[in-house]
Amino acid sequence: MGWIGDGFSAATGGRAEELLSVAENPFVGLAIGILATVFTQSSSTTTSIVVGMVAGGLPLGTAILILMGANVGTTVTSTLVSLGAAGDREQFRRGFSAVSVHDMYNLLSLLIFLPIEMMFGTFGTWSPRSRIPART
Repeated sequence: MGWIGDGFSAATGGRAEELLSVAENPFVGLAIGILATVFTQSSSTTTSIVVGMVAGGLPLGTAILILMGANVGTTVTSTLVSLGAAGDREQFRRGFSAVSVHDMYNLLSLLIFLPIEMMFGTFGTWSPRSRIPART
């Protein structure tokens, strides 16, 4: 994680906030998360990269929006995997049923938490560093 954060910080020249200010729009942040997860086929990879980017200066609020998008992107990945069982009717039915439950969980979570984040900034405004007094 440290290497990813250091690499991101070095690549952006310490201007990560400025470069990714476009992702402050909630829908752009979601789109970035969805696309990153669809392209990598792994929400864990997207999450790891975003955590490293936060260490390199990405604002926490933006990271949360990207991570919400990664969870939605996971629904695309799992649906594609379930389609691989289309040759066996029973296996496909069971697999697609499980994917549907997973998809509904992610989409309902997004429908609940995105408006809360957009209205109140509940998740992106808290930081462990905000509770640590600055050294003088």
